[in-house]
Amino acid sequence: MVAPRKGHLFESYSIRPDSPYLRTSRTRMHYRPLGRTGLNVSVLGFGTGTRFGQKRNQTQAQATLLVRTALDLGVNYIDTAPMYLEAEAMLGGALAGVPRKRYIVATKFFPMHDGGVPITPAELRLSVECSLRRLHVETIDILQLHGLRPHWLEPVMAALGAELEALRAEGKYRFLGVAETIVADPRHEMVPRAAPTGRFAMALVAYPLLSPWAETTALPACAYHGLGAIAMVAVGRALRAPAHLARLLQAARARGEPGASDLPAENPLDWLLDGHAPTLAAAGYRFAVAHPAIASVLAGTLSIDHLRANIAAVCAPPMPADQLSRLRQVFLRTDPEHWRPYDL
Repeated sequence: MVAPRKGHLFESYSIRPDSPYLRTSRTRMHYRPLGRTGLNVSVLGFGTGTRFGQKRNQTQAQATLLVRTALDLGVNYIDTAPMYLEAEAMLGGALAGVPRKRYIVATKFFPMHDGGVPITPAELRLSVECSLRRLHVETIDILQLHGLRPHWLEPVMAALGAELEALRAEGKYRFLGVAETIVADPRHEMVPRAAPTGRFAMALVAYPLLSPWAETTALPACAYHGLGAIAMVAVGRALRAPAHLARLLQAARARGEPGASDLPAENPLDWLLDGHAPTLAAAGYRFAVAHPAIASVLAGTLSIDHLRANIAAVCAPPMPADQLSRLRQVFLRTDPEHWRPYDL
């Protein structure tokens, strides 16, 4: 694989000409720096948090073909977690034999027991070692605290900070990251607390166009403190199912949210569609990648055609300024408590 060109904020990579899924030689993957890590990540990241880890949906051979195709199309950032069922093991199988320099792998550990007590250093170490074994790697590029609540930050780091440093010194992982939970933290309060501590190199942040509140809190904190930001849940059911989107907007109008009332009743977001965003899903990815603090946008799929479409969306010309402005006028006037991305 040809390395990305150096010296550019938005670097480019040509798709391998021998890729069996090549559609056009004009398609180019772009790369951005991930905060202060020194890593350059593809603007589309491959996420395994959906159906990828469920064996009933695909065989190992199908998973391998999908992952290898993503790599051939220039994707180099892959996100997984032990909680995603068999995702780590299937991903490890798919990456077996792939040169290590071709991908950046991020995984996670859940830092709390159900009773609100942090896991022990021994449990942390076991989680990391199991991830290494399932992924068939010697070093995890980015290890993230999974679903960290704002009030968990201090007790978790007090309990696990020393062991995290020890694991890094042993070469078990390279950079520490943090992944928020929009279910328990819809106003994105955790990342602004974590960013100033200096312990974290990146943050996984929910940033869908229907609930872009991260740009008022988490994303400015990442930019100010030099954390790389990866966007998750950029596209959910609402942007793929018109009936579900209509129900969400109807409920918002019933609550009296002024932004929702500004949208037309029929085809409320079709003004986002153009030759570069032929679907609302494409518009969702295009919106997320438009923010300058976002290094990469995660997308999960089992379809090579969807993978290609997602790459085309994030590598298209930037979303027009008038569309970005209108989206903010609408969805930053809503209540994030009612627009949680995992419900979208």
